[in-house]
Amino acid sequence: ETIGPLTISAPPVMAVHRITPDSALLLICDVQERFRTAIFQMDHVIATTATLARGAEEFGMPIVVTEQNPKALGKTVGEVPLGKQARVFAKEKFSMCTSEVETHFRHLNRSQVLICGVETHVCVQQTALDLLTQGYQVFIVTDGVSSQRALDRSAALSLLQASGARLTSMESVFFELMRGKDCPQFKLISGLIKDAGKLPSEARLSSL
Repeated sequence: ETIGPLTISAPPVMAVHRITPDSALLLICDVQERFRTAIFQMDHVIATTATLARGAEEFGMPIVVTEQNPKALGKTVGEVPLGKQARVFAKEKFSMCTSEVETHFRHLNRSQVLICGVETHVCVQQTALDLLTQGYQVFIVTDGVSSQRALDRSAALSLLQASGARLTSMESVFFELMRGKDCPQFKLISGLIKDAGKLPSEARLSSL
């Protein structure tokens, strides 16, 4: 019996999605006071989240903020500015995708979601998986997410990437939104990036 040659298929190529101010919204997941001393490199998460929030306001992007059981765990940390484009929702479930938040999403009519916050392997992961299932393009800002244990963070990022989420960084997001130095927000955003870079090296997330 003759066996024909094996056919090896190329791995599927993920579609390219470019982040744009008109398509994207920012999700800030549970960056709350109680987690300030509990999360690995939380200072970096807070600095990145604050910078993303300021940048999103400049680009006119909606911001959705959740707070897990805020009566027990506190409000969003004071360093994160919650301007006119931010909506804050309390929640009890782990995912940010509560019925209230999903209703708000439908009104916003956005297709791309940038996620930062904590914890990567719990609330961030479940939120991202829910949104991927619903057809959103999900971008995880890796220098804006963490967990109590570095191992849990790394495992979650691997799982999310394998599930179809894009891993990116705060600086990469901003340069993608600007596309060039002729962008009206270039000077301001460049200043935000520079300020965020002042965080001491020992306080930084340095790997996936």
